Amino acid sequence: MKFVKNLFSAVLAGIMISFGGAVYLACTAADNSALGAILFSLGLSVILIMGFLLFTGKTAYLLENKPDYILYLLTVWLGNILGCMLTGLLVNLAKPQLAETAQKLCDAKLTQSPWQTIILGALCGILVYIAVDYFKSDDDKKSLPKYLLVFTCVPAFILCGFEHSVADMFYFAASSGFALYTVKGIVYILLVSLGNLVGAVLFHTVKKAVLK
Repeated sequence: MKFVKNLFSAVLAGIMISFGGAVYLACTAADNSALGAILFSLGLSVILIMGFLLFTGKTAYLLENKPDYILYLLTVWLGNILGCMLTGLLVNLAKPQLAETAQKLCDAKLTQSPWQTIILGALCGILVYIAVDYFKSDDDKKSLPKYLLVFTCVPAFILCGFEHSVADMFYFAASSGFALYTVKGIVYILLVSLGNLVGAVLFHTVKKAVLK
């Protein structure tokens, strides 16, 4: 069944992003967040190579597809959050020091206003779209630049403090206070997801109009 296949592919993508998030937490705890931002790229690289479904990599094409694409995006979003929740809970149980780091990160995120959260999500959505869309291009001669773009766009959005909804799903699930399960945490994830979608859709639409 296609729904089940898509859901499990999205779960695997959520797990991969969670691995990147766990590396970032470990590096941040060791006062080396820059290295963590670079190594976080591992998650997106594996997703692109293996073809797993990531919400932030699919949102840009919403306006080009049939109405059922919305259901497809919701399936991917659900699978991503399930994968992040599973990995986050395991990290929380096995690595309590990382859970504490995640909690501090989540506490800071929840101080943002809704508009800040949406804007930061939109800016992240643009960078992820650029990396994913270029990686999908058919020119094999550009294979090295494809990877270089992933390993620059991803650290860029992290170090700038832009918000990635799937990464945040992991951080909230891994946090020592299980912040994902609070109303604030759920609203925050929804706002970031909206921002990711809006940023990617707008940038993709403008890019198509300019490059016609």
